[in-house]
Amino acid sequence: MSFPLPVPDALRAALPRGCGVLLGLSGGVDSSVALALLAHLGCEVHAVTLKNFCTSDGSFGGEGNRSCCSLDAIDAARRTAAALGVRHWVSGVEPAFRSRVIEPFVDEYLAGRTPNPCVGCNAAVRFPQLTHLADELGLAFVATGHYARALAGPDGPELHRALAPDKDQSYFLHRLERDVLARCVFPLGWSAKPDVRAAAAALGLEAAARPDSQEICFVPDDDRSFLFAGRDTEAGGEIVHRDGRVLGRHRGLAHYTVGQRRGLGVADAEPLFVVALEREGNRVVVGPRDALRVGRVRCDGFVDLAGVPRRGPVGPGPWTVQLRHRHAGAPVRDWSRDGERFEVELDGAAEGVAPGQFLVLYRGDRVCGGGRIVGAGPAQGGEAS
Repeated sequence: MSFPLPVPDALRAALPRGCGVLLGLSGGVDSSVALALLAHLGCEVHAVTLKNFCTSDGSFGGEGNRSCCSLDAIDAARRTAAALGVRHWVSGVEPAFRSRVIEPFVDEYLAGRTPNPCVGCNAAVRFPQLTHLADELGLAFVATGHYARALAGPDGPELHRALAPDKDQSYFLHRLERDVLARCVFPLGWSAKPDVRAAAAALGLEAAARPDSQEICFVPDDDRSFLFAGRDTEAGGEIVHRDGRVLGRHRGLAHYTVGQRRGLGVADAEPLFVVALEREGNRVVVGPRDALRVGRVRCDGFVDLAGVPRRGPVGPGPWTVQLRHRHAGAPVRDWSRDGERFEVELDGAAEGVAPGQFLVLYRGDRVCGGGRIVGAGPAQGGEAS
């Protein structure tokens, strides 16, 4: 029987018939179709739903309890696995998720930075747990519904962008260790989201009509306030223009991010954006859009997936950096690397570069490495922010 999505030769070659695969099944359309595709290829496929943050009444699940880790989602995953004849487990990872994802998320905001919890979850919770469970079950591979491609290269495993640029999620996966990446399969990396949803409908999967989950599973309706209960969020401080004028007061640094325009509660002759969060002095600095433009970006904790040289760029390109999720990427002029410290000079300028987010370096569509952004500044002269 044919499958309602094209099956690329690279995926067939990576998964010989009968090989063992453990798939992380959220109950959403992406992981459900990935499960069906693995079963179609004749894999010995098992499914597990990671229970990391959910409640029985759905209070943290958003409208309709749509959170990817709600109890409704776990039940949906169980039904999908049963419909496809696949064994399904639920694995509780709440303590690790709280200590390695939620607490660092809160700490970063309190420090005036803007974290990306999905990057930390994948590297510190999701994929370590999947590989651990796969080992216990004697399965060679782990899989998820992420839109990315894990390919075998001449020097080992390589992480590449998905072929559908509007859904590419390789940015979230750049901190996977190479031995973990070597065992990863992303069946949807060659597909477009509309085709995946159409395939789910053709297969009669319940998830075909299920809305996409919210981007941060533990932050309902983009309201982070409950996470800071009992914590000193320094509510009350100055909102200052970059020229020194005091324009008003803010309600705590944790509620703002670089590049933000809405919800500032202050006005000026031209539109204002958050250009910096100053932990020392507890100030939100605002300015015109031009003040967001930077030409250099610094990061720490750089992980190398491709033998990135100390100076660059070297060899044929194009080299680009992605500076946040949904950033289209910026071309690279040069970089310097000192251990886990990495500084890149852009060939042009980027806007809204927020400390705490991640810089990911690409050569073409291959992920070469990345680190946490700690500062940015003009391309020539001046001090980095």
